[in-house]
Amino acid sequence: MTKVPDKKAEKAPISQLFAFGLDENGKPRGARFPQGLRDDIATAALDMKCRIVHQHSAAFTELGMKLPIGRVYSSGKAFVPNIRRDLYDKLEAARKLPPDKTAGTAALNAMLEKYEKAHASKAAETPAVACKSPVTSGLPRDWASIEPGHMVLIHESVDDGWWEAVVLVREDEILTLRFRDFPKQPTFKRHINTVALVNPGPA
Repeated sequence: MTKVPDKKAEKAPISQLFAFGLDENGKPRGARFPQGLRDDIATAALDMKCRIVHQHSAAFTELGMKLPIGRVYSSGKAFVPNIRRDLYDKLEAARKLPPDKTAGTAALNAMLEKYEKAHASKAAETPAVACKSPVTSGLPRDWASIEPGHMVLIHESVDDGWWEAVVLVREDEILTLRFRDFPKQPTFKRHINTVALVNPGPA
């Protein structure tokens, strides 16, 4: 006789990593990552100012399994979509409950704390280049007027699409940029003709 799979065990695999937080507009977002605790996932989630939770309480895991599945792109950026406010509030309340006392919980909590401290340390070391956007007066009106501090759009790939980037240095027609929302990512260079401008509005 074929053994019927345990649906409860399949519903909440212990390897799940959960990430949730608020975006720059205060809207809740969250995702679950079946791959578990990995450097790239934890770093990408922390870059988006999300909390990362792994192997917590059964109550939290049950709520966390309601989150959509997240993705981490090859560029290091993560997809963590918006979620309902009531789900976010329940996750935050469940996170404050004591975690289940299972083997390895203390080690996992120490690992999460290590990620958060390392991320905070690297963020503090990032050179400060003020982004003049999205203030309308700070957006360049044409390619010739692009200068350090301006925000432009760059095309990452067919899958990843367009992303906001801040100009750090301009050398003739070559721009040195960093991602606006991911300052921890390495800087990169693009020709001025390959970037797009954001509509600055009325003159």
